[in-house]
Amino acid sequence: MKKIIILAGYGLLPKLIVKKCKLRKISFNILQFYDSEKILNNSHSKKVTFGNVLTNLKRLQREGFNKILMAGSIQRPNLKDLKPDLNSIKLLPKFIKKIMEGGDNNLLTLVIDELENNGFKILSLRTFLPEIFLGKGNQTKCKISKSNFLDIQKGVKILNNNSKFDIGQSIIMQHGSVIGIEAAQGTDNLIKQSFPYLKNVEEGVLIKMIKKKQDLRVDLPTIGLKTVRYLKKYSLKGLAYSSNKTIILNKDKVVKYCDSNKIFLFGI
Repeated sequence: MKKIIILAGYGLLPKLIVKKCKLRKISFNILQFYDSEKILNNSHSKKVTFGNVLTNLKRLQREGFNKILMAGSIQRPNLKDLKPDLNSIKLLPKFIKKIMEGGDNNLLTLVIDELENNGFKILSLRTFLPEIFLGKGNQTKCKISKSNFLDIQKGVKILNNNSKFDIGQSIIMQHGSVIGIEAAQGTDNLIKQSFPYLKNVEEGVLIKMIKKKQDLRVDLPTIGLKTVRYLKKYSLKGLAYSSNKTIILNKDKVVKYCDSNKIFLFGI
């Protein structure tokens, strides 16, 4: 593994990958979808769109780059902003169909299939950056009550059942009741919006899981300091996550914050 393309969205993750590449002396090029994310201001980084990304990938492929890491949050594209070039226009009907069908998994599966059909290999973050994952069981000093465990078990069952609808990775439970389910608003907004419906503060639980049959190379559940700070701010007792399959950004700081604020992190 000597040459890598980083397909970069929002957030800290692409920067962690760049740091690891430099440490391991791996050649890399960044194709970034958003101007606001200044990862590198040099020849290794280029702004792209969904309409021209394939052309830029093929250019890098001719230079010996055929391995891809997909990292960071990427928003679902607006149809009117696609503006495909000659390399992408033949994929437009498939792309539009998947967008109209809805769900992130559908779209990601198409993207991965097309990249592999064009000779690229999609790398796994779990192999490249194992240090950003946490394992099974309670990772903090905070004890988990029987009520919390029951809520976790029920929340996991609901999320597994909802996987076939491809509608989100997170749910908030309290005393057996569903307080909120993640949709387009994202996990942090789900926490904020659920607060008025909590009957007793510090008893609700956030469960964040991978979807069934999800490709584990892309779109893994992600939490960071902002998420655990929201747990504290909006009176949730803790978080259950898919062990070794959930990205924990600033992992050491996240665990330390949870220990200091009596919030549990429980890997399933």
